[in-house]
Amino acid sequence: MPKLTRAKATTRRPQFLLPVLPLALLVACGDTGDGSATGAAGTLDGPDVIVNAVTEEVFTAGSVVGDGWDTFGSVGSVQFDAQANLHIFDSQANHILVVGPDGSLIRTVGGQGDGPGELDSANRPIVARDGSYTVMGSSRIDLFDPSGEFVRRIAQDPMTTGIVIASMALPDGRLVTSRILRFDDSEQPEEGGRPIYLFPPLDGAEAELLYTAWDLPEEPADEPTVSGSAESGLRMNLSAGRALEPRLDFDVLTDGRLALIDSIGYRVKLIGLDGSVTGTIERPIAPLPLDEEIMEAARERFREQRTDFLASVSNLAMQIDREGAEGLTFAEEVPVLWGLKADWENRIWLERRGPTGADGGPTDIVTPDGDYIGTLAPDGLRTPSAFGPDGLMAYIESDELDVQTVRVVRLVALEPEGLSLGPRVRATGHGGRQAGLDRLRF
Repeated sequence: MPKLTRAKATTRRPQFLLPVLPLALLVACGDTGDGSATGAAGTLDGPDVIVNAVTEEVFTAGSVVGDGWDTFGSVGSVQFDAQANLHIFDSQANHILVVGPDGSLIRTVGGQGDGPGELDSANRPIVARDGSYTVMGSSRIDLFDPSGEFVRRIAQDPMTTGIVIASMALPDGRLVTSRILRFDDSEQPEEGGRPIYLFPPLDGAEAELLYTAWDLPEEPADEPTVSGSAESGLRMNLSAGRALEPRLDFDVLTDGRLALIDSIGYRVKLIGLDGSVTGTIERPIAPLPLDEEIMEAARERFREQRTDFLASVSNLAMQIDREGAEGLTFAEEVPVLWGLKADWENRIWLERRGPTGADGGPTDIVTPDGDYIGTLAPDGLRTPSAFGPDGLMAYIESDELDVQTVRVVRLVALEPEGLSLGPRVRATGHGGRQAGLDRLRF
């Protein structure tokens, strides 16, 4: 029986740096934490120091009328390049819209069809900082140069090489993934934990194991089962699984290291290119205790996700069935962290779970060196869909009619709650006060 294995054109604005306040000033702004940490305020060991984000609107793309280039079918992803161009992948139209820093359309890449340069069955593009593309598909990888010209197609075979599902790449072009789907007739070796692989798409080599992230012990029904054959039709049965498991999330820093979360507690691991843990970032924040309210909220989220999931796979050749919410099992504690993303200045944005165990909690901003910058309140600025250069951030949003827009803002400063520093702190000019604040920039 086959078995599925899973390893889960305008002028640029001058570059500037965002100001951050010294820890001594943060301490003076008061303690707004939850009492779970007892160290000095403004440090990883201390309580939360709430900061407010000062942003400015840059542009919004998305037409309600339906006759413009920015009438989106379904925005699958957004990513910036180093020239501050925004690349919007419309998975329904099977094309990428390249939008300049002023919000105008520069070009369209791809389109409907299965030929060279067309993007039918594309999952998402990975945009390099030079604007070139690695477009991941269900059975292929397509490469495009920075001008949007098609370069090469690489086939993926689920019965032999497997299907690499990736959303990011190292600076050298190797893909980073925790998910490789492979169907074959042989038993696959069991991997302890959750493996993360590096895959070089150009040379046809096998994916290389970089690091094995921690995981809870598997439950007997965790693994999906596949029956049938390519001739008679394949059928996959998925259990409901275990809710509130520690999430595996990671992002690539500018030096090629991964910042990674995989734990129940508050712990970020920094993974080197040789697979070693080069450092950890931790805060003494305890996991939430599991209760019936949290479990029922998890079941309701699962019901919504299951409906969306079954609808999304209804047009596949393989029939996929998934157990209902009543089959969910639960871990003993609710992990602290929900998600992780690194911005272009190497700051790590860490989303903490909300009171029901989902997203919606506060967001900590830290550096790879373990410096604590501050915490965004749950009702404050959220982690964007994509970070860009010079403080740019893009958000995929939907209105009450499910009309999608992409809003781009610029993060100008992070200020302690209740304290306004005024424009001179954020300016790039000179002067007595500004000169004294130069060392506070990051």
